[in-house]
Amino acid sequence: MTGTFHHRQELLRREAEVQLRDRPLPSWQKRVLHRFAAERDNGWYPLLNQFAPHTPRQRPDLVLVGRMGVLVVLLREAEPDWEDSRAAFVWTAELLAGASIGSGMLSESVLRTVVVHPIEHTGRQGRSADHLAITEDELDRLLKRGERILTSDEALSLAKHLDSRTFDLTPIMWNSQRIPRQRGSVPEVLQEPVAPSARRPFRDWRYFLDDAQLGAVRRSYSGPAQISGPAGTGKTTLALHRLAYLARRGDGKLLYTAGLPLVPERAGKRFDQMAPELSGQIEFTSLHEWARGFLAGRGRSADVDDQEVRRAFDAVWSRDVVLHGFRNSREYWKDEVDRVIKGRGISTFDSYRSASRKGRGGQLPPEFRSHAWRFYCEYERELSERGVFDHNDVLKRALVELERRPLPRQYAGVVVDEAQELTLTGLRLAHAISGDGPDQLLLVGDGQQQVLAGGWRLSDAGISLHGRGEVLQHDYRNRGRVLERAGQVEAINRFDEGPSLPLNAALPVRGGGQVVEWHGLEQERALLCALLALDDDSSAAIITETEASAEHWLHVLREAGVKALPLAEWDGRDTTDTLVGTSLQAKGSEFRTVFLPAESAPPPGSREDRETHQRRRLVAMARAQDHLWLSHPH
Repeated sequence: MTGTFHHRQELLRREAEVQLRDRPLPSWQKRVLHRFAAERDNGWYPLLNQFAPHTPRQRPDLVLVGRMGVLVVLLREAEPDWEDSRAAFVWTAELLAGASIGSGMLSESVLRTVVVHPIEHTGRQGRSADHLAITEDELDRLLKRGERILTSDEALSLAKHLDSRTFDLTPIMWNSQRIPRQRGSVPEVLQEPVAPSARRPFRDWRYFLDDAQLGAVRRSYSGPAQISGPAGTGKTTLALHRLAYLARRGDGKLLYTAGLPLVPERAGKRFDQMAPELSGQIEFTSLHEWARGFLAGRGRSADVDDQEVRRAFDAVWSRDVVLHGFRNSREYWKDEVDRVIKGRGISTFDSYRSASRKGRGGQLPPEFRSHAWRFYCEYERELSERGVFDHNDVLKRALVELERRPLPRQYAGVVVDEAQELTLTGLRLAHAISGDGPDQLLLVGDGQQQVLAGGWRLSDAGISLHGRGEVLQHDYRNRGRVLERAGQVEAINRFDEGPSLPLNAALPVRGGGQVVEWHGLEQERALLCALLALDDDSSAAIITETEASAEHWLHVLREAGVKALPLAEWDGRDTTDTLVGTSLQAKGSEFRTVFLPAESAPPPGSREDRETHQRRRLVAMARAQDHLWLSHPH
């Protein structure tokens, strides 16, 4: 069999020699092309630039399409300028734009740029910022190794697509009208076109998008824009692809940020999977971390002593008697200070007295506003006496400093994910970082998933969308039964008045799924039994509403000998540990199986508490891809 295989490859190589003999190519380039042509039976389809060896500097010499993706190949004696390799990539990407192969619209992540040098080349090799550089004796790295992205039929479809889109590329050793069937191959079952997640692993978001997502990735916005949609519709996926799209068409730095620290960290890991060659161009950081780094760079103190801040607040809370009488909840009044007064940059009592408390439930009576303002002033005095400041102060100081002296070089684009969780001051800071220029600011969010208190209007931050918004509606994460159950949660959207869609109106892409509604007395035993019955490769998480409940379940799992990891310590990489944490800590993630145990905390009292509870429950349930376990103890 081995002899027959090598004999077949030798025949193909000789056939390629005949086909290319009239081409005035350097001998080493001919050897490379002969090697590519000999891989035809392995599903590789080469297309040669008709101008080779005098290919324009910013065009590929060859495009190679196979099951491991699309290779944009430059055959060069010396290392090309980065502008040339990037332009060759973009030229090929534009030819493939909108290509649909039954698994969804093709994203640019299916492409890789490769520079092939002659064997005697002694310059830089390996992965650079824009391409992989190898010599001709290392071609097996391209042809034999790597993840299979496409089916054989999809690879052929893309090769035909390229052949039909341009006269610059010419098929070598294959004819787009007549392709000989590969020896020993089995015809693939014909299928109706379906979305990628319907028949592929969920992680194939790296390569395929639907038409609405791809349109938003490539669209040019004249000013700030907004992407919204229910949980699971691919908002973050779209944002990451848009960052890659912008990075490949410019040389400026890009910023991905969010008000929640874990979200950028996990998004950064996803981006590394999707486009590792571009990671150096994009900064993934929380807004607070960005502000601290910015202030430190300007020689301003920016460290926050969280323990001392907590002591300052508790000292004021312990002396208060009036606010206890209206609402005896430390967290409620902490939110009033953090999310309303300081979070909105309110600096006078007159402003606070007339301020809309959007997202804070019922109106606060005027007499209690005066008490709340006095409480805030005492808190500020306590911070000052202790010589510390809190996280809101960091954002405010960064905003003031940025207004005093703007960035010397503005970011080429800024994406703000989970925008609904920002304070108004945070939103103003993000706007000051990005500016109002074309494609500068993209807000990504969903009001049904807001788990922190407060709210705002875009106009309060000086942001105008003027219709520059997209609403995604296809749910790629949750299987049908999981989506239906999560959609039954009455999560009220108190977010900004922009376009939105509730989860129960999302269109499921993947059918099936399993929802278990457990009723009984021994909740811990039932959850452990269900967890241990999962497949070994099933990613699972226990999601709670409170940190106290999360700590309880971590203890339960470890006592039972189950490997467990707090969600607050998880960076987004694959793990066999069961993850445990709150719905807030679960933001920016998804799992095959999610467990929602019942909690012993008292039921929410006010309307605002009930709404927050429901939104957090929706966030937790919507993390489940395939299986959802809900507890209802007697």
